Amino acid sequence: MPCDICSNHTTLTTLKASVMKQAVEGGFDPFAEGLLPPKLAQLATPDSPEDWKRQVLSGLLSHSDWNLCDSCQCAVGSVQ
Repeated sequence: MPCDICSNHTTLTTLKASVMKQAVEGGFDPFAEGLLPPKLAQLATPDSPEDWKRQVLSGLLSHSDWNLCDSCQCAVGSVQ
């Protein structure tokens, strides 16, 4: 199963939705961190980071746990 942020297939950790929410509230932003796959980053609009944040905090993404690779887990953990 690929990482929910970068799509890598390295070692995965499951992160609770509540923990991801705390990380986002603390400033985690995969767009700013450069964690998105290049093709997805090309499709991003100026509103994409804010839309993603809103979904993680109170939208559809706020109810799902996250599968993260080691690199993305480290990035999330650095803001907690």
